[in-house]
Amino acid sequence: MAITVRHYDDSQEFRRDLFPVPSSVRLGRDLAEVHLNKWGLAAMADNVALIVSELLTNAIAASRGMVTMRLLMDSETLTIEVTDASPSRPRRKRATANDIGGRGLQIIEFLAESWGDRPSPDGGKVVWARCPLP
Repeated sequence: MAITVRHYDDSQEFRRDLFPVPSSVRLGRDLAEVHLNKWGLAAMADNVALIVSELLTNAIAASRGMVTMRLLMDSETLTIEVTDASPSRPRRKRATANDIGGRGLQIIEFLAESWGDRPSPDGGKVVWARCPLP
């Protein structure tokens, strides 16, 4: 599994490839929290951990291949990206009060300033969420 940490003049990046298994969701949350603390963004850790959980859970459900989590921080925003091998675009579901799941994108919409998706070069997709820095 590849791990990349880069520091640029005005931004920082953390990237980690993860196996498509449920335990990768917790690992992704933990890694995000560690890097937010390193970057002085501990105040964002709870919300970002929840966004990471939702994005990774969806990616693991959508694809059997490796998933990649990427955190990008610049002077104004933190962007969380998760790449998976499935070309299927994420769809917001209408979960009822009795549904166990189906609220992930609603949670992301509530916590993030914006979110979206784009095709990845290998035929899969990248789903991202952007949060303003405190």
